[in-house]
Amino acid sequence: MQFDAVAPGSHPPLIYPPYKSTTKRGPSQEPLRIRAPAPVSTNLAARSSLILPNDTDLTLHGHSAPLGEKIVVSGVVRDEDGRPVRNSLVEIWQANSAGRYWHNRDQHEAPLDPNFYGVGKMLTDDEGRYRFVTIKPGPYPWGNHDKAWRPAHIHFPCSATCMRSAW
Repeated sequence: MQFDAVAPGSHPPLIYPPYKSTTKRGPSQEPLRIRAPAPVSTNLAARSSLILPNDTDLTLHGHSAPLGEKIVVSGVVRDEDGRPVRNSLVEIWQANSAGRYWHNRDQHEAPLDPNFYGVGKMLTDDEGRYRFVTIKPGPYPWGNHDKAWRPAHIHFPCSATCMRSAW
C-alpha cells in the first residue's frame, strides 16, 4: 500500500477555530490518499443482520407519524475513483423537526417527538445506492456563541470512502 499527500485545496480546512468542535474533533495531521493494491468494491465487515425492518424508514418508529415534513434522502457510496461500493454500511442520525436530538446530552428547550428517534441504517445495494425515508430536521442552538445556530442537517457516518447524496 502506498500513501500520497492529498492535493492542497481539494478539501476544506480540517481545523477551523471559530467552529469550536473542529478543534476537538478534527485530525491533527494532513489526510493521506491510500493507494490500495485493488479497488474497493465491497465492505466485507458489514452484515445484513445489522439491519432491522424499519431502519430505512425513520417515520415508522413511533405509534403515529412524526411531526414535520417527510423527505427521502438517497445517494450513492463511491470509492475514491468514483466506482460504486456495494454492501457499505450507511447510517444517519438527525434532530427532529423542532431541532432536538433524542439524546440525553441534548437539553435544549425544543420538544422531543415521541414518534421520531432520528436514527437509521442500511447496507448499499450492488450499485452503491442507499435510500432513507425521514423528516426534514430542524435547526438548533449551538454553543459557539449566544446567537449560534446549526442549520438543518443530517449526519452520515459511512464505512466507505466517499458519498454523494440528495434530499
